[in-house]
Amino acid sequence: MRKLGTIGISIATVLSLAGAGVLAPVAGAVTIAELQAQIATLTAQLAALTGGTSTTACYAFNVDLTVGSTGPDVTTLQNYLQGTGHFTFAGGATGYFGPITQTAVAAWQAANGIAPAVGYFGPISRAKYNTLCSSTPATPETPGTSSGLEGGSGSADYKLLSTWSGEEVGEGADDVEVSGLEVEAIDSDLELKAVRVNFDQGTADNDFEEYADEVSIWLDGEEFGRVDADDFNDDNAFQSTIALDSGAVVEEGEKGELVVAVSGARNIDSNDVTETWTVDFTQVRYMDAAGSSVSEDPGTGTRTFSFETFATASSLELHITLADNDAVNKAHLVDVHATENTRVTILDFELENKGDTDLEYNEFGVNLDVTGSADVDDFIAGGTSPQIYLVLDGEDYGTASYQDDADDISVGTDEDILFDDVNFTHPAGETVSGQIEVTIRGLDEDPDVGDTIQATLGETETDQTALVDVRDESNTQLADAQITGSAAGEANEIRDVGFDIALVGTPTAVKTAGNASTGTSDSAEYTITFDVTAWGGSIFIDATSPTRAGTTESNVTTSVSTGTLTTDIRTDSGASESASAFTVLEGQTERFSVIGRVGDGDDDLADGYLDMSLSSLRYNLTDATGTLTYTLNLGEFRTPAVFLDDQE
Repeated sequence: MRKLGTIGISIATVLSLAGAGVLAPVAGAVTIAELQAQIATLTAQLAALTGGTSTTACYAFNVDLTVGSTGPDVTTLQNYLQGTGHFTFAGGATGYFGPITQTAVAAWQAANGIAPAVGYFGPISRAKYNTLCSSTPATPETPGTSSGLEGGSGSADYKLLSTWSGEEVGEGADDVEVSGLEVEAIDSDLELKAVRVNFDQGTADNDFEEYADEVSIWLDGEEFGRVDADDFNDDNAFQSTIALDSGAVVEEGEKGELVVAVSGARNIDSNDVTETWTVDFTQVRYMDAAGSSVSEDPGTGTRTFSFETFATASSLELHITLADNDAVNKAHLVDVHATENTRVTILDFELENKGDTDLEYNEFGVNLDVTGSADVDDFIAGGTSPQIYLVLDGEDYGTASYQDDADDISVGTDEDILFDDVNFTHPAGETVSGQIEVTIRGLDEDPDVGDTIQATLGETETDQTALVDVRDESNTQLADAQITGSAAGEANEIRDVGFDIALVGTPTAVKTAGNASTGTSDSAEYTITFDVTAWGGSIFIDATSPTRAGTTESNVTTSVSTGTLTTDIRTDSGASESASAFTVLEGQTERFSVIGRVGDGDDDLADGYLDMSLSSLRYNLTDATGTLTYTLNLGEFRTPAVFLDDQE
């Protein structure tokens, strides 16, 4: 009787907190299973009210749940999903597993790495629930309050920072930053509550804990969370949710840098050295000033890093990173002259001296790749004295030469460039900016419109001691393991008439819910807005509606080729429009939107998450249907994904 009395007190206490009448009275005898369901349900409701996740009672789901299931298991699942922010229904938990619950389960599965995310709560989902329930600490907030946050209902925009790429985590090294997100707070201050991180085996063949000791999360240089590396094991696919300490706030309109750092194990096995892992931010949970808790996948991509031994590198390291300069490092059109040489920047990077000794740069190197031209020296002016420049802190250093073929007979399309006699001193503890600049021949010579050029400063280059010779104050050349990181630009296309394209705002996806009773399926409208600025002459954006695939129109891509897609391209700035194209005058900027609508139709819709991206833009240099295709730097021209349910 004492145990039953305790259960009664617990229920009464939760009822007093959650509000009377949350559960209807149960007529007749109450079974143990029903009592457990009521306790778990009330606990989940309390967690939803407080904005936290309950750890006091993990419900024992023992049966598979799918459309048509009913009972206390479904009620508990619905309240749990409501607490995670994936289930919203005006009537609250109903105990009936219908299309709304299926959509919520699918969203929860997608957010937690369960594939396929189809909304079926089976053995895999139950195992994931048990892991999350037992490992996620409670983060209670007072219902309806903002914890000092300012603003209203807010959202976040994410960008994968290019600062970290190809990082090397040394044996015993502490808190080596391997990847980072730029988090922009929109319409409200946002307090970050938790981050789910996934480590994927690249070339590694052992468990993560064999390489790493700890994983930590930082916001703007301040630590907010830390866990042991063994939290990331093969039982949970090397992913774990890291709860953040209070105070991890990004203010409205500002951008914060959310960084994951890894500490190397103290005794990395020699067989594990140089093996790679890939890190991915799979979920960020935050609270806005209105008290809403949101969990979402940033969908920003991954970064790869490796583990190394640093026997002598504890106080000696040169670190290379790609500068946060999309205008240079992202693929784009480069404005060159039709008849004259043009000097342009093709790579922007940073060099950080992390040691306690000054570094002397004797020789430095970079790799160039060209397409279209037969050789790099056809593209670059200067012949055997190529007009290629290493710029450090705003000044040119060294003399460039072709390293692979110095006689200028068959330089090739893939060529290392050596900068000799650099004579640059890099003070200890300081970061310097660097650029690679080239002089491109006029288009009346060998390079042609549409040819591309790309610069890379990576492991392949720094491995070559004859190409990169950097020494410490004792005149000892840095070993390969002491030069870390990398910087690789994307291929840039040369043209004398072209344009710059810039994404405006955040692409949107608006879902229209269907109706199960009438067999009406869900549908969605996607919008991507961008600015186009013409240079060198006027350009003409094809006015033909984009297609899902083809060569004569601009193309959009949906993440799943399902459902009927209709599209349109329009001008939002009033650009002049003919039957074939929109005109963008030289030196002018015009705004455009691509709108896509997906739903059931001639092409049957299948259940799933769909987004839309702009994969190519057709244009012309005359007022006519587009004959040129632009595909560069469109990676961010992608909408969020929404779950569409085929009700038929």
